[in-house]
Amino acid sequence: MDFRQLESFVAIAKHGSFTRAAEELYLTQPTLTGHIQAIENELGTVLLNRCGKSVTLTEAGRILYNHAVNILNMREQALFTLAKYEGKLEGELAIAASTVPQRYILPGLLAAFSREYPGITYAIKQFDSRGVVDAIISGGMDFGFVGSAASYPELEMLKLCEDRLILITSCEGKFRKFKGDTVTWDQVRDERFILREDGSATRALFMKSLEQRGIDVKSISVVASIENPDTIKQCVREGLGVAVVSERSAEEDIRLGLIRGYYISDLDLKRDFYFINHKNRVLNPVARAFRDFTAKYSQCL
Repeated sequence: MDFRQLESFVAIAKHGSFTRAAEELYLTQPTLTGHIQAIENELGTVLLNRCGKSVTLTEAGRILYNHAVNILNMREQALFTLAKYEGKLEGELAIAASTVPQRYILPGLLAAFSREYPGITYAIKQFDSRGVVDAIISGGMDFGFVGSAASYPELEMLKLCEDRLILITSCEGKFRKFKGDTVTWDQVRDERFILREDGSATRALFMKSLEQRGIDVKSISVVASIENPDTIKQCVREGLGVAVVSERSAEEDIRLGLIRGYYISDLDLKRDFYFINHKNRVLNPVARAFRDFTAKYSQCL
């Protein structure tokens, strides 16, 4: 058996599908079938259970899978070491990120990584947190950055840094009289709220915090649901309503006096940002370098 055959076997096992494995590897399904048949013939055993479109590993398949992943990882590590030795680490990374990490974490990280590996380019796509997880699980993107923990057996998650949500308001109206940087929920519960879109980690945390306090989320007055944080801040400035957003996304506007920001003292609005990757994905030298660099970079955030 050769490396390409093992790559095909691992991809099919990872996705449980010949179709999705073919899409990941840019191969035809007949080619994948040929690779699996060649391995099975060489080993004299059946590796995959085929039931309609569903594919699972046999006991022999599970044994081979663990060895195949190790073999492919060792090959990639050898290539990575040689590429670093020769100073020729080049390629492209496909990165999925939810809104806040994309705007306030990725730029500094990518700039720092690029100074060390100038031959690497990036394809960045924005999703909500749910979409980022789906993109990593499906194999469509190499890595992801999200604002909430995702409990999936296929994923590895690295905590990058902490964040918290704050209430932002117009500088006009009743909030001109508010002193300090803290309010209670009772002081703001009757305001009109601008929410992030469904699927946003920011929105999910706000809703969860209300429910934990025994507050019916349907009781709040929602004037708008908006995806873009900049649009939300502009609407708040103009007096459309108030919003609960990431502190990182609002701190510059607050410093410039464009909006006001308050901690809601009786709601738990703290969260973490995470770097995620597929646990069973065989990393090429570029991806391995980025994962290792991100782990070190997170210690400085």
